[in-house]
Amino acid sequence: MEKKHGLAALLLLFLLVACGRSDNYGYPSKIDFGKEGGTKICSGRIIVSSISINDYNGNGKAELTKDENDTIITKCYWLTVKFKRLVGHEIKIIAEPNTTGKKRTLYVYGSIYNDDATIKVTQSK
Repeated sequence: MEKKHGLAALLLLFLLVACGRSDNYGYPSKIDFGKEGGTKICSGRIIVSSISINDYNGNGKAELTKDENDTIITKCYWLTVKFKRLVGHEIKIIAEPNTTGKKRTLYVYGSIYNDDATIKVTQSK
């Protein structure tokens, strides 16, 4: 009888864990750029309302601007992200060429409700 209770508790635990968000709302969890930089467009299932860019420690002061087409532009260090707020599911990520000789990594956070879609952006040296 104890084995059945233990098995039922284990199954319940697996079900609770499986209910959490694990697909990053359809957005990729990682994007890689070559040292030459470039542009990549990614999309997800849900529209993001804002974007922030930080390093691993949460540092990074992003510049926010809005162009004449209502595109929100976020720039931090070598990375620029563009999207149309509450209009589409696409995010355009632009990396400048890497002339540092070191691999670079930043994190893009797209706000979705009270959560974030997180995209790790790396660039080779």
